[in-house]
Amino acid sequence: MLSQAHHNCVMTKQPRYSSVTGWHQDIRYWSFERPELVSVWLALGREVPDNGCLSFLPGTHRMEIVRSRLNDALFLREDLPENQALIARQVAGILEPGDAVFFHCRTFHAAGSNRTDEVKLSLVFTYHAADNHPLPGTRSASVPPVPV
Repeated sequence: MLSQAHHNCVMTKQPRYSSVTGWHQDIRYWSFERPELVSVWLALGREVPDNGCLSFLPGTHRMEIVRSRLNDALFLREDLPENQALIARQVAGILEPGDAVFFHCRTFHAAGSNRTDEVKLSLVFTYHAADNHPLPGTRSASVPPVPV
């Protein structure tokens, strides 16, 4: 099912204007019966560290991160040695136009700012299994999903 309540948009990184997005899991935004959703990120242009490409912390979708390792906004606290060791394993998601990356909603990821003169454009969509229902009364349940 394609979630209409989350993502499903063009993500932009404007030159000299975009901000850094800290290490987070997308599940922090979503309310489903199970934390089993997948995001698909499609590059409309080249994505590299200089223009703010996504970076990932491999294997974190299988890890249980205790709440004390996160700040109030549920971003990884970069001041903690155990998080610094995890962040040191980051992999940049360098993409060419038309490349796509699929990642689990519990995978920690981040993005830098755009330090180039060109706008970076990407499409992002979120999918979940038909039997993984959004929780009633949440934003996740505010718009019906689309079967694909």
